[in-house]
Amino acid sequence: MLAVVCMAMLLLASCSGQASSGSQTSGAPRDNAPVVLAVEQPGSATTGDENAILDYSNASEGYVCAASRLDDTLVKVLVDAPDGTQYQYSIKQEDSYITIPLSAGSGTYLMGVYEHVTGETYAALFSQEISVEIADENRPFLYPNQYVDFAAGDQSVQLGQQVTDGAFTEVDAADDIYMWVVENISYDYDKAAEVQPGYLPNNDDTLAAGKGICFDFASLTASMMRSQRLPTKLEIGYAGEAYHAWIEVYTADQGTIRREIEFVGNSWVRLDPTFDSAGRGTGSITQIIGDGSSYQTMFSY
Repeated sequence: MLAVVCMAMLLLASCSGQASSGSQTSGAPRDNAPVVLAVEQPGSATTGDENAILDYSNASEGYVCAASRLDDTLVKVLVDAPDGTQYQYSIKQEDSYITIPLSAGSGTYLMGVYEHVTGETYAALFSQEISVEIADENRPFLYPNQYVDFAAGDQSVQLGQQVTDGAFTEVDAADDIYMWVVENISYDYDKAAEVQPGYLPNNDDTLAAGKGICFDFASLTASMMRSQRLPTKLEIGYAGEAYHAWIEVYTADQGTIRREIEFVGNSWVRLDPTFDSAGRGTGSITQIIGDGSSYQTMFSY
């Protein structure tokens, strides 16, 4: 459960609130108009029955859609990814499509769809093996999905545009978004103690409350980043002994975030807004993130 309080809070990072080091200061700022890629179900490649459907028409874009046709019955989709990871997604509303990111990139995915029967028992409805070649391996991490849920006009999308106004580079934009979250969202210890399995973040709720658990931090930051065309992974796993959520961001540009975290260009960089926010004023975030040896990624969305 993501309710576990992030470890070593008293030792965590501070927030400098300064612009990224080495930022471009001449020329025109980057275009920060939001871009929200549309998830579609064209129906050109589907499988299913009277109970549920999988639409994998856009698998080459890095996602598959699934919908239930059962009223008041929980449907689960189990995904065996080509890297050996098994993902699980829940569909709780009839005729409501969810987006399943193909997080492991190109390869063969086995998708099984199951109907809830009673207790912990599920009945298999159907399965489908999908072989996919994704032209842009970063593409799955630009679309919205169940875990990074945003849409055109959402408050998180508008906020992403607002805080990146005047940013010259992708690193500047990432810095602006990351630092806004670190400085304006607080860790919600009460929520962490009460959150239930199956919880999904809601960016509007997080922004309204001004606080959240690590899952909320990661989802909000990733939503804002993706709407600014920055491929961003929401990752779940362990930071030390704590079950935790954080992000990784990809940019082609070089620079640093909060003058500590270096982007060398064309690479993924880990960011942990929860730890950084919780530890403001107590030290350096690089002491926690470091070389990443304390992080163990289990799932990427």
